[in-house]
Amino acid sequence: MNTNHPTLGNRQRGFIITVELLLIVTILVIGSIVGLVAIRDVLVKRVESQRSQEVVVQDANGVAMGKAIGFDEHEAPLIPYIDRTAPPALPDPQHRNFRALLAVRDDRFTSREPVYYSGDNCTGTPCLKTASDEDTDSFGIEKTEETGSVSYLYALQQSPVYAVGASTNHVPGFLYRSMPQACPVDAGAIRSRYLSQRVVSGSPCEPFALGGGGQPETTCLADVGDGCVCPAGFNDQGDILSLYLDPITALLQEKTLELDAALSTTIVVERDKPGQGIGNPKTDEIIVTDIVPLVQVGELCCPAGTQLQDDGNLVNTTVYVILREVIAGLALDETSVSTLVDPILQPLAGTLHCVVSASFQAAEPVPDPNDPLRNTLERFQPPFRVNLPVNESVDGAEWISTAPDGEGIPR
Repeated sequence: MNTNHPTLGNRQRGFIITVELLLIVTILVIGSIVGLVAIRDVLVKRVESQRSQEVVVQDANGVAMGKAIGFDEHEAPLIPYIDRTAPPALPDPQHRNFRALLAVRDDRFTSREPVYYSGDNCTGTPCLKTASDEDTDSFGIEKTEETGSVSYLYALQQSPVYAVGASTNHVPGFLYRSMPQACPVDAGAIRSRYLSQRVVSGSPCEPFALGGGGQPETTCLADVGDGCVCPAGFNDQGDILSLYLDPITALLQEKTLELDAALSTTIVVERDKPGQGIGNPKTDEIIVTDIVPLVQVGELCCPAGTQLQDDGNLVNTTVYVILREVIAGLALDETSVSTLVDPILQPLAGTLHCVVSASFQAAEPVPDPNDPLRNTLERFQPPFRVNLPVNESVDGAEWISTAPDGEGIPR
């Protein structure tokens, strides 16, 4: 008898193991397929949900210009433009690419910074203002015609300043960047500027002139609590004076005490004593400078397009002007006051100057990476538009994306 011949029991045991294996494989495969389909549906819904919430800016030909990372005060989408054509800054072995922040409207590009031109109607040599700072440009967008714009992005990345200027294709605008060289045109020779952020039909080009400086208006400098507003055509220099407020206040208090001491012990006025006739006047001491201790530093106003110059004597001169204004308002005898006041104030005497505030750099157009002879914004054609979310369907079941916080649910 051959003991090696497989018995029926052995065959049955092998067959039973094979069926179990098939069942296990079948369950795993079918379960995996079902699970993958579920994962696919979730991923599709997730992707579509993200797409429905993203704002993508496109031109008239459907060319995507980028995803909006925010919106300006006019609700125009803001997109970052990466400049891959800028020469590397030294030392910069990685040749990092700078970014410009552009807003896109239906018919044009806009930027925070304007482009200045040497000719009328935004022609001639283009120039850009240097990177803004709080000391000279902290007045906000409503007064950019006097002091320029504050663009922290370019200061943070230590890059050239980028701005949208006039274009040959009329409204959309071209992108410019500043160069290390100073503007070849004197600041006082600027004749126009392209302020793309203005809301205006047609070209936002406008006449612009800085002028050559001038004398400040000081009638608001001595504040005795009644308030004062700079006259038309002048801007207050509070942001510059605030840098010197502590030393100005300290010197103002010191000189006020000296004036009080000098005037109150020397100057007398005649008045009638009770019980005495008009014809027998007597003298009595009276402090005529009680108003001086109440004085605070007010507003110093410079002509539009200029700023207060710090010539090293700003503190002394400011205190001198304030106290002279106060004493002039007391209506005292000029001869008597001069002999007492001049020794105290004359050493502080100086002249306040307002100078052209803007500093300009040469500007160059940003070239298209694929065509150096064209501006990088020239290839995009208006009208510009954004994508719109639609109701998506997975396996025939229509669904609408809902944000995790319960968007659209009444509270």
